[in-house]
Amino acid sequence: MFSKRGGVSSGKTRQSAMEYASGLIARAEQYSAGLALKLQKKGYGKAEIHAVVEALSETGMLDDMRYSRLWLESRIKRKAASPRELIYALCGKGINRSTAAAALKDALTGGEEISACEMSLLKRFSEKNGYDGESYDGGLRQKFRHEGFSADVLERYFDE
Repeated sequence: MFSKRGGVSSGKTRQSAMEYASGLIARAEQYSAGLALKLQKKGYGKAEIHAVVEALSETGMLDDMRYSRLWLESRIKRKAASPRELIYALCGKGINRSTAAAALKDALTGGEEISACEMSLLKRFSEKNGYDGESYDGGLRQKFRHEGFSADVLERYFDE
């Protein structure tokens, strides 16, 4: 069976793909690549998937930036991670790098970035990881800058 776009269609209708996608969105926030993969696994063809993702994005029901912000807020609260790790995690899900970076900028206010920095320090330098509480790695500030923490936050954290 051929679709109007000239590609092969799965035989499942766009309407049923839209209903399935809308149901997924009603249960939990979705992002474009993840929703497309779920539709593909259900057996929908590329033409139907593209049309549904495009239509839902145009109406605002599907928004990668909104998904990224919500995912980041949740992740920052429950797990120590550097800004760099957070961006890589979003990109690994199929989120565009510029969208991930913009969402991170929105999600990390000064206080949240300091908390994330503190959590990362505790994670890396705990007694469990062999840190005795007295030795200090002079390159730590540079390492955290490389991990994506802002110079402003590092200055406030390390100089206090």
